[in-house]
Amino acid sequence: MRIPIYSFRVDYVTRYSEFNPLLLFAQKYVFAANEQCSLRKCYAHAIILIESGTGLLELNGTSYTVRAGSLVYIPAGSVHRWTADSQDPMVHRCVYFDWQYVSRPDFQYQRDYFCSIEEFREETTAIGPELDLYEVIHSPNIQMWVSYFNALTPPPEILGYRNPWDKLQYNGAFQTFLHQYVVAAMKNGARDSRITRILSRMEQEPPEVCEQNLYLWASEMGLKKSRFHALFKADTGYSPNDYVKRLQFHRIAEELVGTNLSITDIAAKHGFSSIHYFSKAFRLATGMSPTDYRKTYGVTY
Repeated sequence: MRIPIYSFRVDYVTRYSEFNPLLLFAQKYVFAANEQCSLRKCYAHAIILIESGTGLLELNGTSYTVRAGSLVYIPAGSVHRWTADSQDPMVHRCVYFDWQYVSRPDFQYQRDYFCSIEEFREETTAIGPELDLYEVIHSPNIQMWVSYFNALTPPPEILGYRNPWDKLQYNGAFQTFLHQYVVAAMKNGARDSRITRILSRMEQEPPEVCEQNLYLWASEMGLKKSRFHALFKADTGYSPNDYVKRLQFHRIAEELVGTNLSITDIAAKHGFSSIHYFSKAFRLATGMSPTDYRKTYGVTY
């Protein structure tokens, strides 16, 4: 990557985008069997992951059947309604955000962002960029997306405070998530099909196997190393090796949440000989220590 180097006689044209995405709030919502929300609009933009279960989404006059692994984009002001299945109701991971700053001094609670179609006030929402996104996509790698949501969801104790420093960590995690989502949901076919196949294979293999075979897989698809690097980074935002590291920490997060393996055993399983280095690396990747991550998101055995 080229880094701009400045000196007394060198400067660069710099233009800022009018869109600067800002995390508002994120939540986990568990539906009851047959639960249905009213037909409504939201002042914020939303991305919803169906973590488990099935249901029906009515969005701007179109009905979608959603299931575990579905990811849904609901632009601000869209008419929508959710209906949970009677046998296998949905669990949602939700993030609500603005593409640009909007002043809403009278909004105090998350419920203030939702209203009936008739009550909606256009001036209290912000338009988004002209992105040609699929409204609903499906990913087999649910745990990777759950890890993103875990990283960007602020704990309840800081929700009532407006101190921006406490929320920098979560907004940073949200920006990373948003980039990954936009890449996955784009309609324009920018993703090379060979990269798509490699990413699908990476989701099925252990990180160490990916690390050893990435360039072999690329070569089998006719990609030279430099071309593979360029396409991979254009599609994911990461170099192949950096993506493998992120994938490894997603797997580690999954084991911390979903197994009773000790942290020492998980570290050793993933090739870390030092628990101190493992904890430091995990904190850099997720913003939390392994112990805190397990306490916050883990199940009790």
